[in-house]
Order: sequence, then structure tokens, then C-alpha cells
Amino acid sequence: MDNIIGEIFEENYTKFKHHLIARFNQLNEYDAEDIIQQTAMKLLYKGNDILSVENLTSYVYSSLRNGAIDHFKKRKNEVLSAEYIEQATPSAEQELLDSELKKIIKKAIDALDKKSKYIFVETEIKGRSYKEIMLETGERLGTLLSRKSRATKKLTVIIQDYLNEYL
Repeated sequence: MDNIIGEIFEENYTKFKHHLIARFNQLNEYDAEDIIQQTAMKLLYKGNDILSVENLTSYVYSSLRNGAIDHFKKRKNEVLSAEYIEQATPSAEQELLDSELKKIIKKAIDALDKKSKYIFVETEIKGRSYKEIMLETGERLGTLLSRKSRATKKLTVIIQDYLNEYL
């Protein structure tokens, strides 16, 4: 089945790209190519589930259309987020509070034991996955999750104490 999907996308790649650009005139060539590749990957992941589809051509075009719609929704959310960030100009008081809160958070993180601090910083600040960290450290997932949970609870208590005292 993977070969059928691969063949469909290989044989019709240019046709799919022109279809997307014609249907969604805001798409550039690179975005259309990305959508085609993402759609192909999604359909390949479905594997044998796609065997039950009666009209595969229609299904592929619908999947491409949905991929384009998702692309525009994502882009719209990114634009809205950027506009919100640009419009948000904090007051001097808010900047001072934010600065103080950052200092408290940094102190709280520094107060964690070495292993808990590492897992918290790597997952929450650096955005690394548990799988990456498991491979790096040789630790089991349960151990990493437990450390992260303890770190989060401790940070919550420290930060809540600060908020209760100053706000």
C-alpha cells in the first residue's frame, strides 16, 4: 500500500502543486510543496487504513485541501501572536514585576537538586523531548517524569509564596 501512495504522489506531484496554487492563490510554490509532502506523509502513516477508501483520488485531493486550510490557520495564528506581542507594551511597573518574578523563578530553579533542575530546564526551557533525554542520560522515563513532577511542585510552592507576599 505504501508503494501505491508513493506512486500517486510521485506521478502527480506537479499536478498537485499546480492545483494547490490555483485553488489557494495565496500559496507560494514552497508552501504548496510543503503541504504536498506533509499530506503524503500523513497518508503513508495511515498504511492499510487507506485500503477502505473507495475513491483514492478524491481522498488525496481532500487531504491536500485540508492541509492547505491547516496551513492558513497556522499562519493566521502566528500573525495574530506576532501582532499581540508587538501591541503589548508593558508599563514600568509591570516590567519591574516581571523582572522580579524572573529573578524569583531563576532562584527557585537554582534551588532544585541537580537532576531535577536538569530535567526541568531541558524540557520546559529548552523544549527537549523526554526521549532525547532518556537516550542521553540512560535514565528511565518514569524516573525523569518523577523528577520533573517534584521540580514542578517545588517551583510552584516557591513562586506561590512570592506571589502571596508581594501581590
